[in-house]
Amino acid sequence: MLNEKLEVFKAELSLKVKVLIIGAIIVGSTIGITTIILLIENPTSSSIKIGALTGDLHHLPLFVALEENFFADEGLSITLQSVSWFPNGNEVMIAFEAGSLDIAYLGLAPAMAHKLTQNAPIKVVGGVNVNGSAIIVSTSSGINTLNDLAGKKIAVPSLNNMQDFILQIALDSVGLSFNDLGSHVTLSVGNMENALNTGEIDGFVAWEPFNAKAINSIGATSLKNSSEIWPNHPCCIIAASNTLISTQSVTVEKLLKVHKRAIDWMSNTSNYDKLILTAKKYTSITSDAAIKMGIDNVGYIYNYSKYMPEIERFYDNLTQLNDNVPAWPAGRTAFFQEFFDSSFLNA
Repeated sequence: MLNEKLEVFKAELSLKVKVLIIGAIIVGSTIGITTIILLIENPTSSSIKIGALTGDLHHLPLFVALEENFFADEGLSITLQSVSWFPNGNEVMIAFEAGSLDIAYLGLAPAMAHKLTQNAPIKVVGGVNVNGSAIIVSTSSGINTLNDLAGKKIAVPSLNNMQDFILQIALDSVGLSFNDLGSHVTLSVGNMENALNTGEIDGFVAWEPFNAKAINSIGATSLKNSSEIWPNHPCCIIAASNTLISTQSVTVEKLLKVHKRAIDWMSNTSNYDKLILTAKKYTSITSDAAIKMGIDNVGYIYNYSKYMPEIERFYDNLTQLNDNVPAWPAGRTAFFQEFFDSSFLNA
């Protein structure tokens, strides 16, 4: 009898059938059919669409979770093949807006910019890291100070992302602006090193490990680490779609639990050698020195509330310094209530 009801339930998901089954639960067979309802109303993790940035050392906790099978420990069927890889955070947000992603690792800047300009259907559910970027210049560029950036061609991964904002703050600190640059261009982080080496650009701002790799591979120079420009600035976060949060909150909680476990694992010095191997595997960088340098430039923190004042500062500057990113009509406090969901921080 139970098997027959299950077959009907699987064949037809109409409201009428659901009501009939709920009636059957009340009459009898409560435990068995209730379990099936929960499974179908809350799809398995195999349907979770997760995104991250290609080779981004900021997303090392995700690499660790994949490599150490932490997802499987939580009953989540997420593997390397499950991840959609993107060149930058703006592309991640476009995917969110198209309904192609459920959860992703990406920069705070594109997430916030798209929320403000497009009311993107996402919320920030966890932090990933602070710091982790740098202004890199070629030794032949003649750039030795921030003032020397005037008249130079500088590349960033994307407009209005954190690296672009770091450059803006650096320029502003010495009385310069984007208008004082010779050229302010966007370039994939994977192409920045070669463009610098061939003289196509004079410098770039990127996330790790691309800064460390350029220093290690072609002898480029770090003009300033982002932590020197803005100490403990926010960078990457985990964002989830509103739909995932409202329909599969338990899954979101498990994903955050995995993320926190990965960061705790990374902080254990006994795992350091394995951490380097994992970072090399997922970034395709073979140099231990470059990977170690890159990791040293990143601070991994899952609880974004610990650096909320810096996030508030970022919001203020993002909306005040960029004509194309308006402030939230109801104000910053109302925006943060809409943009952040702190209920998963204690997962």
